[in-house]
Amino acid sequence: MPSGKVVWNQGLQFVGTSGSGHAIVVDTKPEHGGLGSAPSNTELVMIALAGCTGMDVVSILKKKRVSFDDFEVEAEAEVSSEPVRHMSKIQIVYRIWGDVPEEALKRSIELSEDKYCVVTNTLNGRAEISSRYEINPSR
Repeated sequence: MPSGKVVWNQGLQFVGTSGSGHAIVVDTKPEHGGLGSAPSNTELVMIALAGCTGMDVVSILKKKRVSFDDFEVEAEAEVSSEPVRHMSKIQIVYRIWGDVPEEALKRSIELSEDKYCVVTNTLNGRAEISSRYEINPSR
């Protein structure tokens, strides 16, 4: 079962520890009372989303024996200004380099976003999630 805890350090900076024993610092901008020393909570959610779906896509492409030179995933959120703030829109951009069949990449992304990525599945319904991909020539 995934777990984590945070321990307050100073300002609004916390040191988080995952259930598997890995540590990460969480902070916010100075104008919000933080030190600006580490990713914010919302940035960590975007990193978790990009990492989750990225791992799925790479795993699926490898199972399909699709080779590529490089791969990255970028996630960006709009945060609502409503009294109950939340990420209202999320855009995911997949960028891959190499001679990659478009249909293989497209299907791998669909499987991740619709079935395998627990972070996407958790955010679905709360945030409007959209995605696009770019296939680039070998670097």
